[in-house]
Amino acid sequence: MKRMMKKPQALHPDAPLLNLGHGKPISRRDMLGRGLVSGAAFGSVGLFGLFSNPREAMAALQGDLETIKTDCGILGAGAGKIPFICFDLAGGANIAGSNVLVGGQGGQLDFLSSAGYSKLGLPGGKKTKTGAWVTDADVLEGLAAEGHALPRTIVDWRTLSKLRSTYTEALQAAINKKTGRVHTSYAMAVAQTGRLSSSDPNLQNIPVRTEEGRKIRQAFIADEGNVLVSADYSQIELRILAHMADIPALKEAFLNGLDIHAMTASEMFGVPIEGMDPMVRRQAKAINFGIIYGISGFGLARQLGIPQGEAAEYIKTYFKRFPGIRAYMDETKDFAKGTGYVKTAFGRKIHLEAIKSKGPAKAFAERQAINAPIQGSAADVIKRAMIRMPDALAKAGLTARMLLQVHDELVFECPENEAETLIKVAQDTMQGAALPALNLSVPLVVDARAAKNWAEAH
Repeated sequence: MKRMMKKPQALHPDAPLLNLGHGKPISRRDMLGRGLVSGAAFGSVGLFGLFSNPREAMAALQGDLETIKTDCGILGAGAGKIPFICFDLAGGANIAGSNVLVGGQGGQLDFLSSAGYSKLGLPGGKKTKTGAWVTDADVLEGLAAEGHALPRTIVDWRTLSKLRSTYTEALQAAINKKTGRVHTSYAMAVAQTGRLSSSDPNLQNIPVRTEEGRKIRQAFIADEGNVLVSADYSQIELRILAHMADIPALKEAFLNGLDIHAMTASEMFGVPIEGMDPMVRRQAKAINFGIIYGISGFGLARQLGIPQGEAAEYIKTYFKRFPGIRAYMDETKDFAKGTGYVKTAFGRKIHLEAIKSKGPAKAFAERQAINAPIQGSAADVIKRAMIRMPDALAKAGLTARMLLQVHDELVFECPENEAETLIKVAQDTMQGAALPALNLSVPLVVDARAAKNWAEAH
């Protein structure tokens, strides 16, 4: 039976609103006491502006996510060759299993005094007070970005080791013996921006940009006769930025279905979109997404492997081409400093206590002030989609189940013969999720695909 939308009613301060996973249900009083939301967030511009009934909404989010099946054989793959590669690159220095590989205490290793900075001629070596060479993550990432083979291999080893300990080993241990599936827990009032957060195990941080991360996703499989369907919002944060900052060039690009990164590159570097060098587009993509998170010249330089001065010029050029974005950022920071909070596009408040502090904490809070309204709005949109999804699936006569939420992505499992219909239902529901509370000035687009495993579906 289709769920009737009830008129919002007053909630007792101690009435349970939602469950944080393994803990006790959290009430309105709890949320106010922890500073998770303000009193106004339960009014017309807060949770009631997002959901017709917050208790019903949160219960829907908690109850409709199910579990996902894993292939233990794929999770068992390792990275045993890398120590031997390091041995060769280090000129015979045996560093397998040492601190420099596993990121041990202090991130220091004596071998670099001969095999690294001295023997291999690595530049920019620094020493600690004890005389040991510094090989922490920042140093190695910098050397790797400059094209040095040994630091790159060590960084890769550390990445693989973290993947193995954090995911492959942990996921195997998390597989339920009765169901053969992994059961994660979702918290709804932990992430400051309002995103759902996954734990025990965390299924939201599995890397997707590296081959190794994608291999881990291959381990998430559908039952026999079923497929997984991944439905992912395309560039939702950039679309929300275009709407909230009212940037005509970005809005026009999204309305016309243009490649936003190619358009940005064309605007910045004066090159035609047709026949564009992929590297130029990649640089524009890094800038587009970096700007949302308040990236610095140093951070962009590290990400693109270019000199810091060049990266700073890129950012300066970006703001010249899109002055409205700089204006939006400045206005948002000023608003946060004056009020102590920012708002999503739906009016939900996100408090930033550190915005009035000094030093690094203030700089971090200012970056949060820029990103939180955008990321928080995206979180609001997908939660609205999730709440509507069970009714949409039932109305379409589908037996599909919603398994996972990974920030801007929903993962479903369904019989193979339902996949095509499910994709359309998921896209329609997700693309219209902001309405009627918010009429975005740019369209939301959802990419969806069906496959036997999560990596191929994404």
